[in-house]
Amino acid sequence: MDKLSVVILTKNEEAQIRKCLESIKWADEIIIVDDFSTDRTLQICREYTDKIFQKKLEGFSAQREFGAFQAGGPWVLHLDADEVVTPALQEEIKEILEKGTDCDGFLIYRPTVYLGRLMRYCGWRARPLLLFRKNKGRYDGRLVHERISVDGKIGCLRNEIIHKGYKNLSEHFAKMDLYTTYDAEELWRKGKRLNIFNYPVYFILKPSFIFFRRYIIQRGFKEGLRGLFISVITAFIVFMNYAKLWEKQKNAH
Repeated sequence: MDKLSVVILTKNEEAQIRKCLESIKWADEIIIVDDFSTDRTLQICREYTDKIFQKKLEGFSAQREFGAFQAGGPWVLHLDADEVVTPALQEEIKEILEKGTDCDGFLIYRPTVYLGRLMRYCGWRARPLLLFRKNKGRYDGRLVHERISVDGKIGCLRNEIIHKGYKNLSEHFAKMDLYTTYDAEELWRKGKRLNIFNYPVYFILKPSFIFFRRYIIQRGFKEGLRGLFISVITAFIVFMNYAKLWEKQKNAH
């Protein structure tokens, strides 16, 4: 039976890390990559594993790659501290490890609990690639919204990881600030620059389209006020990405 290493990124996660760890304590190895938590996160993690590494967050791809490098098993499952592996997914992964597979990576459904309710619309039922053979997977190097590419066949699992994110709006806004900073840096690295001629595109048209896509095309309206909140905040995130790019561009002169 192939061994599984689960890599979890943490930063002051004492309120939710135990549920995550309980859902994967059956794994052969749990690896924690911690961004110097100041609460009880590490104390809780030590109840489940001694493979705990502290590393300053300088981009999510680098953080996850560091964790995967520590893995002793041939298979790696990446989780965030606010994610929980369902019992059905646990059994599905165990079956793959026991019987073997010709796939080198797997997409896993990851619906999000937002403000206390599981979201099925608004584009929040993602299916990222989270389970992969260590020697086949590579991160794309992005600072945020990173993706894994696999050199081989990719399958899709039937069951889910539940993302228990955003218990309140304050948490959503706090993460938004971090993510938009990284997004602006990514835009800068790609050579994106703003000028008076493209201001309307990036500050008005693009955020408006993002709102329309979330709320209408992806049927966010079916989620009531939660769908409206997500659609508005996502549009504002796009606006802030370019606002922070503008700020970075201004300070560079």
